[in-house]
Amino acid sequence: MSKIFKSFLMGFTLPCLGAMGSPKKWQSAKFKREAPEPLKFNADGKFRILHITDIHDVEPIMDDDENREIPESRDKETINVIETLVDKTNPDLVVFGGDNISGYWEEFTYNYVQSTIQKITKKIREKNIPLCVVFGNHDGEEGFHTEFQMMQYMEYPNCRSNLNDADVYGCGNCCVTIKSSKSDKDAFAIWLIDSNDYQRNAEGGLAYDCVHDDQIEWYEKRAAELKAANGGTPLPAILFQHIPVQQEIDGIKEVTADDAYTFERDGKYFKFGHDIIEGRIREYPCPPYTANDHRNQFESWKKTGDIIAAFFGHDHVNDFHIKVDGIHLYQTLGAGYFTYGKEHGGRLIVLDENDPTNIYTESIEVARITDTKI
Repeated sequence: MSKIFKSFLMGFTLPCLGAMGSPKKWQSAKFKREAPEPLKFNADGKFRILHITDIHDVEPIMDDDENREIPESRDKETINVIETLVDKTNPDLVVFGGDNISGYWEEFTYNYVQSTIQKITKKIREKNIPLCVVFGNHDGEEGFHTEFQMMQYMEYPNCRSNLNDADVYGCGNCCVTIKSSKSDKDAFAIWLIDSNDYQRNAEGGLAYDCVHDDQIEWYEKRAAELKAANGGTPLPAILFQHIPVQQEIDGIKEVTADDAYTFERDGKYFKFGHDIIEGRIREYPCPPYTANDHRNQFESWKKTGDIIAAFFGHDHVNDFHIKVDGIHLYQTLGAGYFTYGKEHGGRLIVLDENDPTNIYTESIEVARITDTKI
């Protein structure tokens, strides 16, 4: 989220929506490359994932702040967050969780998009760490489509994402499996889902989009194939997407300052509808546009029975963990300094093939390295 969403709601018109991108359906067959070695659990049965979301990086030259130390510091701090997290967590896989670049900058060119992606992946590429990518609502706003961006990520030989596993809405919808440490059998699945960008609300303005029905149908079909190959038992899985599901805000109600409240926003006080297992809620979560009541995705997870946990970005300052109908939902701190938020970091996730439902996670904040007021 950022200032751009406010400007949308204040009067961006249909031609602007066209510039951001029309409905997208891409299939990986349109962009062939040699497949890397499959992901595999380590000898100790563990697999470490680093979730970095809302990086929101740009080239400092695009920021027209008169004090040039500010954009330079924002960029330096953002890259430090990525590099520190990679060094500290020693991951077997890095997942970028959307809003990886701040794609709403009018000064953007294809060269700037390319150089920014090279910059935010540099540490990962130097260490040859597998990388997966999902997109957020801001990545492609000025017309630099996510398909072009995904091709830039896919030039890295150890990128495990692709344009799409099937001909469905969005870009980057795919499923990556992790092999057992003891065999070539799939032991775990990682779902990467495009939660898309914007949709029209009842007033004709723009609001956050959701995962579309054909994406859900593809997920259910692919999960059924994995289940059949797993002897009729759902293959344990986690899922990454940018915008959280609607069920995350079920039960939120406004209270008074004298009541027990979970968080405050614009002078109003709210009680969260779920028990927070760990972490913090610092702002009102922003799932898809509520009037359309897009709840099908979460219900699909329950029906399919494979999703143990889902990890979201989008709400930069939230890093809470809740459990809804048996499924764990996690928010991860934003990493980038070109947007709002005082706390910056990521999340370590450790899977255990011997106990797949017991997922260890840790929210990690990264301290600043510059003194510039940004």
